[in-house]
Amino acid sequence: WIYYLLGSLLAGLLVPGAIAFNLDVMGALRKEGEPGSLFGFSVALHRQLQPQRQSWLLVGANRTGGLFACPLSLEETDCYRVDIDRGADVQKESKENQWLGVSVRSQGPGGKIVTCAHRYEARQRVDQILETRDVIGRCFVLSQDLAIRDELDGGEWKFCEGRPQGHEQFGFCQQGTAAAFSPDSHYLLFGAPGTYNWKGTARVELCAQGSADLAHLDDGPYEAGGEKEQDPRLIPVPANSYLGFSIDSGKGLVRAEELSFVAGAPRANHKGAVVILRKDSASRLVPEVLLSGERLTSGFGYSLAVADLNSDGWTDLVVGAPYFFERQEELGGAVYVYMNQGGHWAGVSPLRLCGSLDSMFGISLAVLGDLNQDGFPDIAVGAPFDGDGKVFIYHGSSLGVVAKPSQVRGVAVGIKSFGYSLSGGLDVDGNHYPDLLVGSLADTAVLFRARPVLHVSHKVSILPPTIDLEQPNCAGGHLVCIDLRVCFSYSASPSSYSPVVALDYVLDGDTDRRLRGQVPRVTFLSRSPDDPKHQASGTVWLKHQRDQVCGDTMLQLQENVKDKLRAIVVTLSYSLQTPRLRRQAPGQGLPPVAPILNAHQPSTQRTEIHFLKQGCGEDKICQSNLQLVHARFCARVNLTLQGCGWETALFALSGQPVIGLELKVTNLPSNPAQPQADGDDAHEAQLLVTLPASLHYSGVRALDSAEKPLCLSNENASHVECELGNPMKRGAQVTFYLILSTSGITIETTELEVELQLATISEQELHPVSARARVFIELPLSITGVAIPQQLFFSGVVRGESAMRSERDVGSKVKYEVTVSNQGQSLNTLGSAFLNIMWPHEIANGKWLLYPMRVELEGGQGPGQRGLCSPRPNILYLVRLRPRRRRGSWRDGRSPPCPCPQDCARGTANCVVFSCPLYSFDRAAVLHVWGRLWNSTFLEEYSAVKSLEVIVRANITVKSSIKNLLLRDASTVIPVMVYLDPVAVVAGGVPWWVILLAVLAGLLVLALLVLLMWKCGFFHRSGQSSSFPTNYHRARLAVQPSAVEAGGPGTVGWDSSSERGTGTPKPPCPSTMR
Repeated sequence: WIYYLLGSLLAGLLVPGAIAFNLDVMGALRKEGEPGSLFGFSVALHRQLQPQRQSWLLVGANRTGGLFACPLSLEETDCYRVDIDRGADVQKESKENQWLGVSVRSQGPGGKIVTCAHRYEARQRVDQILETRDVIGRCFVLSQDLAIRDELDGGEWKFCEGRPQGHEQFGFCQQGTAAAFSPDSHYLLFGAPGTYNWKGTARVELCAQGSADLAHLDDGPYEAGGEKEQDPRLIPVPANSYLGFSIDSGKGLVRAEELSFVAGAPRANHKGAVVILRKDSASRLVPEVLLSGERLTSGFGYSLAVADLNSDGWTDLVVGAPYFFERQEELGGAVYVYMNQGGHWAGVSPLRLCGSLDSMFGISLAVLGDLNQDGFPDIAVGAPFDGDGKVFIYHGSSLGVVAKPSQVRGVAVGIKSFGYSLSGGLDVDGNHYPDLLVGSLADTAVLFRARPVLHVSHKVSILPPTIDLEQPNCAGGHLVCIDLRVCFSYSASPSSYSPVVALDYVLDGDTDRRLRGQVPRVTFLSRSPDDPKHQASGTVWLKHQRDQVCGDTMLQLQENVKDKLRAIVVTLSYSLQTPRLRRQAPGQGLPPVAPILNAHQPSTQRTEIHFLKQGCGEDKICQSNLQLVHARFCARVNLTLQGCGWETALFALSGQPVIGLELKVTNLPSNPAQPQADGDDAHEAQLLVTLPASLHYSGVRALDSAEKPLCLSNENASHVECELGNPMKRGAQVTFYLILSTSGITIETTELEVELQLATISEQELHPVSARARVFIELPLSITGVAIPQQLFFSGVVRGESAMRSERDVGSKVKYEVTVSNQGQSLNTLGSAFLNIMWPHEIANGKWLLYPMRVELEGGQGPGQRGLCSPRPNILYLVRLRPRRRRGSWRDGRSPPCPCPQDCARGTANCVVFSCPLYSFDRAAVLHVWGRLWNSTFLEEYSAVKSLEVIVRANITVKSSIKNLLLRDASTVIPVMVYLDPVAVVAGGVPWWVILLAVLAGLLVLALLVLLMWKCGFFHRSGQSSSFPTNYHRARLAVQPSAVEAGGPGTVGWDSSSERGTGTPKPPCPSTMR
């Protein structure tokens, strides 16, 4: 046999988990019974003291009707049937299928054993028509050596025999479904759930019947419902409750030092109940406390256990409800832990422990005793249908049961329904630690022995206690060395347990720095060849408890250490050396289990070796005062890095690949009046920068190259670490600029936020700071314009609107070209842009100035779109113009028009705005506008002006849902100079006063001529008669149009009622000349 090899094979069947940390898995003992016998349905640990000391594993195989005793050995099939029931009187009884071994309990070391057959039948009138069979059940009490001695143990126990039959009374008693001993070993407890129409009952009998102490002979028996009255009305549960399905007892449940009995009724009121009973003087078990289940059909009370879980002197109660079910959380099976409140149970809220769905968690319970020797009892809970079955171990504590199991271990294929039965609280291998026996429905039982728990004491000594970099002490004379000594000892329970213990230990140098991925600052000089430079390992042998053994080593500090403030952490870790595999000879006793380290005691120790601090004031504590004075964005990055501001950063969609972040950090005393308070050297001063997704680190600049820090970024350039100095001296200041790439900025970006965190290993509380900037998306649109020609002339004659037949009648032609350039993204991703042109179509008094003939747009349109501008100009439809109001003229007595530039922005002209949508364009769009100078207006209004400037304006507007769009310089001015043609004939008409003076002058000359001729006798003629009479005739002559157009004499003034004030006169009324 190979002990540890067998243990390894068994461990291979066990699913990783637990059965308390100190239960031995490698050395677990496995016992197997006859297939199909239900070997393992019930289990019990037993220790025999007489006639020789021996430990037994008692296993019930109720299908074959037997109790099996298994010795503690490595043999799996060495269990034998205990000789209990010999022969049968078929005229009085039936032992067929009686399920002997359905329950089995032991009093403890040197105590008795009880096992029952709850389906045992008592027969009457066999082979007759009126034959009856009553399933009364029976139990057997065995001596510690597994023998039946009727004179001492009572042999066969059948309290329902001879009582009234029928299911309403004791015909289906089923005694022994549950059986137990009282903790003082004075009483024997039976559960009979089939009595009184399956209401059930509990019975307590004196088990020391063979004792010579006759005073005990009148003690009992006691029974729920009364041993004499046999009244079911005294039982506080309804019919079909199965009271007595589980049973136990303990002191301190209701009153201190008073024994109480607990019985479970898993079908009471369809929820289940647990009743706490006391015995009275009338041989009755009187109910004192009734605890009910919380869920229907949960089986509350199927199993139960009592123990003082928090060691407060009051016994607590643990109740199983294996049929508990909760759909939402997929829970199956529950265990309720009631913590005794000084004997008061009213209002106690239990702790509910739950298992997985369909696991039957809580079908078995066992009190394990103090498994890990921490002073509090532990419990085990079986869940036989959680996978192949699991056992959960819960530790007790001063607050009660620890809700999280210390370990969970299951059994794989081969041991199905593992955990169906449990037995614990007894040390069977003699190492003073209680063991655990687990049964199953797969004809297998497994014993887990508890391993002794070692409590290790350890200490690390350092010499010298601090590191002085100015005092090298290594053998070479220029490096610093440190001596380390580590000492161990152990203790265990009991104090007599003192094996030789081997501890393997490892010393790890500069642990914290190494875990951060940095190079350790120390090297161990005395280390094994297999150890890395920063580690040293060794083994110490502890021969006895309290025996202290030490190990020595030396570590050396590396050269040019940068981190001179953080302590060097040396971590000690140790473990128990694994014992070697040993071959076991046949017949050799069971080897002892190896000890284990206390799992609740850390097996590591951190020791810090501090540097002798300099630049840290008199208290040797470096209290720095790092301050981020300012952090501001620079919208434009140039050689001098100017133009930085706090709030607004402007980013164009093109032409600006990077921006700057100006940072200034100081280490000055916060209070100049008390400079010793802070401002000490800041060791390993750093600035940690976290960038948003829209920015990426590109580089670092500084105006003074001596101040330029070392900055490193991660792979995606989103996190930057800048070293500011090691140390950053008192009074130091540093200013530098982080260059950030803007490739991640999109049109949705409205704000930039950079998180800045100063860091130092000196003493200072530092908080993160954010640098923020608003983002505007500047559209890279430009607009230019030109007029062709840039000089215009007016001449000719005045014509009214009604006289216009073609655009040549209007005046000089002019063409405007407005070009829009887009150097960035296509506008269909930003919104819609509009090209607007302010066209001065009227002078201030409402007369035509520039007449728009045609508007055309090239580019700026998407597929299938036309460049339609609005409003639509009246191209050549002059006769269709609606009648306009009478325009004024300065000849009407008004002030003449201003000869200043004709500009809508200045209010000297009236404009119509042509708006042309630019739906989508990538590079350029051109707007063409053709117009005519209104010749008549200039002849009438500006004939005395040598030149006049006419201004056309154009701009771009954008309609977009993006609120942070910005246009710069998106407008242009297009001037045109207008001149009077020097060869033109003025067609504006002669003023009336000139005509009047001309008429008067003519009349005066005529009068003088007549007077002269009269003086000369011209009118004195010789009289002569004529034969021919003279007849006078008169003619009516109208004014000729040519005379009107030439502005000659006889014209009247300009009718101001002409359309648009063109000065075209109305024909005068006919006059009569005599």
